Amino acid sequence: MCGIAGVLDYSKSWNISETVSRMTRAIAHRGPDGSGVVHQEHVGLGHRRLSIIDLEGGRQPMSTPDGQVHLTYNGEVYNYQELRRELTGIGYQFRTSSDTEVILYAYEAWGRRCVEHFQGMFAFAIADYRRREILIARDHFGIKPLLYRLQPDSFAFASEFSALQQLPDWTGEVDLLAIDLFLRYQYIPAPQTAFRQVFKLPAGHRMVIRMDERKQTLERYWTPEFHRKRRYRSEELVEALDATLKDSVRRHLVADVPFGALLSGGVDSSLVVSYMAELLGDSVRTFAIGFDSSDVSELQYARLVAQKYGTQHHEEVLQFNALDALPEIVRHHGEPFGDQSAIPTWAVSKLARSHVPMVLSGDGGDEFLAGYSSYAGWLNAVTQQTTQTARSWKAPLRPLLNVVKPGSHREMPGPADNIENWLPCIGRFTSRDRSQLWRRDLRFLSDMPGTTFQRALAAGVGLKGVNRVQRVDLETFLPEDILTKVDVASMRYGLEVRPPILDTTVFRLAASIPPEMLVDRESDRGGKLPLKMLAAKKFGHDFAFRRKQGFVMPLQRWLRDDPQSAARVRERLCDSGSELRHWFCHETVEAVLSHGRVENVWLLLVLQEWCQQLASPVRVPDGP
Repeated sequence: MCGIAGVLDYSKSWNISETVSRMTRAIAHRGPDGSGVVHQEHVGLGHRRLSIIDLEGGRQPMSTPDGQVHLTYNGEVYNYQELRRELTGIGYQFRTSSDTEVILYAYEAWGRRCVEHFQGMFAFAIADYRRREILIARDHFGIKPLLYRLQPDSFAFASEFSALQQLPDWTGEVDLLAIDLFLRYQYIPAPQTAFRQVFKLPAGHRMVIRMDERKQTLERYWTPEFHRKRRYRSEELVEALDATLKDSVRRHLVADVPFGALLSGGVDSSLVVSYMAELLGDSVRTFAIGFDSSDVSELQYARLVAQKYGTQHHEEVLQFNALDALPEIVRHHGEPFGDQSAIPTWAVSKLARSHVPMVLSGDGGDEFLAGYSSYAGWLNAVTQQTTQTARSWKAPLRPLLNVVKPGSHREMPGPADNIENWLPCIGRFTSRDRSQLWRRDLRFLSDMPGTTFQRALAAGVGLKGVNRVQRVDLETFLPEDILTKVDVASMRYGLEVRPPILDTTVFRLAASIPPEMLVDRESDRGGKLPLKMLAAKKFGHDFAFRRKQGFVMPLQRWLRDDPQSAARVRERLCDSGSELRHWFCHETVEAVLSHGRVENVWLLLVLQEWCQQLASPVRVPDGP
């Protein structure tokens, strides 16, 4: 894993080498093992390297022998050895044993369609002086990030915002519609970012940029396909899932450095550790983070797995206040990002990097196999929508039910598959909340449609059950929240994280499972049933079918119950110097702070910290 950056200067007025060097220095934390810049004509590519495969031969940017094609690449392609044999068979000669060179010659052989041959996580840019174009691409699920900026006289790309902020003409103009999206979802979905003219390349997409004309072509090369279903017996499905996951873990273990695993104690990461132990034989290094409160910690389950497989287990109990971690987390995300689980992700990445440069994780199981409670909530909402009796008897009781459990019995506008049925299951500030929050002249922002979600839901027309909203998550929540959180935290410490569940072979199997085999709505077993049945065989029924917890922070205790912290929160959000006063109604902020959801208080804290940092951007010093 690495960091990449580059520019195409149509005006031919920039110092390309110096600009790209500043960009790569801004993301030096992503690649502590080396750096490189290549500049030809009005194009420059830069790279920061974290060495995992072919420690000596994989330096970048990498070029073809004739110097006409240059590549800068972040990630790992796990089927590179098979592709190397195929490319060797058609005449290509390799100078290194790295997957970087395989990508370079795959492009030579297949052009922009090379991405359709790759299995892995990647974000890359290729400058081709024969075709006079640049190709940028992002992997199928969006495991690796790729940002780009469009201006009339330039095109630029990078792994992080901090690199783009080194451009000579950077202005940092904020997109307020994107800020409203942040308030809705706790993150900003692709392609938008918090800045005008800066975009996220969506997962499964590539873009071609012409060198000699101001023209870009965005293409989707991969779509999550749920239509091909199979009939499975339960035992047959568990066996197929077992074999497919083990094979994926095997392919993800290719590395020339020591490695371990992030072990949360949940079903997904526990299964990954079990396969690592079975495949490697020797002791696996595992890393876990918990809290000093048993109701928000799963350390006991991580210990059970570590003991069962005899891992070299390392754990840490977090006892600091969230406010202390906020400035650095916000700085590295570069735009407002409100997923509170960024804090333990940050901590476990730091812990793991103190021992190894690479780990495997359990990300992807909830999206592939419908593990989130939001899926069951959506199914219930749709069922209620279609049952006239349910609507009629519950209507008078809805206000009382919402007092007992806020948001659990909202009126769901029709039709049954309307996006408004999904948003209450996943959202933060409601449309009404945001309308009251924005200053009067900005309230129109709360009425703007969430086009990314609407398009994703519309694209799933014809899908049954939870498959439809699973598809929405694969295009929104997974790449721009879950995977962004992991990438930013791990790369802050120069740690490579590989998620073997997020593999196209695993997805094909998961997508073939009938939706009724994924979620049990008649009992408390919840979703992700095939994976839980597999985990039950390895760890026991009680371990596998316990209530899902995840990285839930003690925000109430941090932000409200502790008097000192509560005073700091009030000062940040309500003081006369608060940046939020430029956008929001002071009275509404006060109300959120006093009576609103504590998760929404956290979003406002993140936004305040980001605005404060935006007012005084950090410039990168000169250096290598």
